[in-house]
Amino acid sequence: MKRALLLAVAVLIAVGLATYAVLTAPSKLKSIEISIVERHGNWKGRISEFLLSMVQPGQNITPETVEELKETLNSLPWVRHSEVSASGDVLKVRVWETRPSLYIFYNGNTYVIGENDFVLDRVPGIPKGVTVLYYSGKTPPFTVENGFLKLKKTVKMEIKLTEDKVKQLQLKGKPPEILFTDTGVKLILGDNKVLVYLSPEANSWHNFQHFREMAEGLNPGIYDFRFHDMLVRGRQQKCLNRKS
Repeated sequence: MKRALLLAVAVLIAVGLATYAVLTAPSKLKSIEISIVERHGNWKGRISEFLLSMVQPGQNITPETVEELKETLNSLPWVRHSEVSASGDVLKVRVWETRPSLYIFYNGNTYVIGENDFVLDRVPGIPKGVTVLYYSGKTPPFTVENGFLKLKKTVKMEIKLTEDKVKQLQLKGKPPEILFTDTGVKLILGDNKVLVYLSPEANSWHNFQHFREMAEGLNPGIYDFRFHDMLVRGRQQKCLNRKS
């Protein structure tokens, strides 16, 4: 009786080990299926390119391989979330793409910035149907992280502060175009008829708001509030002392 029990236990253990070996044995990959669950751009080709650089048909697929693929996919700029699974000899990949959050025009191209601050795309010229910010600093607004372009933290902070200040101005009509420079910000209002230069300091924005209230609006021309207690105004760049 005791021998029979031991034999039964041994058989169960052997079956369990055999089953585990079958389940964990590497499979030869035959095909890869990629589906975009949530699309926010035309980036499936780039995601597929990186995936094929990591795994190809004929390669052994193990649970460790699947986890490595998922980790790598989730580190790509275009991927917000991914699910990777192996079903027999088929690798199935589901992707939720990163949402664009900013469009920055720099050196003749518009850079599409994702919610993760990475550059998702670069297109020539200025695309239609989106709000574009302009950058003309001497140094690029991007850095490189893990081999990909990423918006600098300082530039991101400057953009956020500027957008908040523009909202506080409560400007009427069409939203202004915003251009970032090394010395501050330029606002383009009213179909390019009004140009306003501002420095990052809060006093510059306060002076602009105060001037708008006193003047009850802005006539076409150039207004420069980057200088302390001074307004440079007009198409001829005449200098007017604010105290006069």
